Amino acid sequence: MSSTVNAGTSRHERVLVDALRAAASRGALTAEAVVLAQGRLQSPSPWPAGMPRRGNGGASFRNAWRIARRSPALAYVEGYVIEDDGAVTHHAWCVDGDGHALDPTWPDGRARAYAGIGMALPWVAAVQLRTCTRTRFPGVLDPAVQHTRDADRVLTYGVPVEALLRLGRELPAGSVSRPPGARLPDLVA
Repeated sequence: MSSTVNAGTSRHERVLVDALRAAASRGALTAEAVVLAQGRLQSPSPWPAGMPRRGNGGASFRNAWRIARRSPALAYVEGYVIEDDGAVTHHAWCVDGDGHALDPTWPDGRARAYAGIGMALPWVAAVQLRTCTRTRFPGVLDPAVQHTRDADRVLTYGVPVEALLRLGRELPAGSVSRPPGARLPDLVA
């Protein structure tokens, strides 16, 4: 990666990536490791006028899924955000073709940085069907879904290339390191 990627990375984005690295270094299969291996940074943007209204504050995965399905110009993205208070949270949002994060759940300004994986809608629907999570969708990367219902498929192999949407900016150089004892997904090429 070029140095311009690091030069354009905000302080909040660096803190978010560092938090993901720390979580991925636990040595187990983690969603954080998958986001480090396949994710991209998206810049927070205000909710545009004329878009469908935002959803319930506690249902980011369902809200992002609903908006992405209704708005062909937006993609479903799942990953992690750093909130204005410094908390790092598993979350879902939508992204436009320019890599702008549009959060259908939280008010503008609550999330300071977004790092996530854009996923093709048909593939997400297939995961919901396979894991019986269509009506109560907790997200593709949810540990309970992965460990108990999906045999760690995504945590082991990542999002398949044909379902991966590369929207946003590359993570800073050095984001995908293999800490001692940590296991990053064996990504399918």
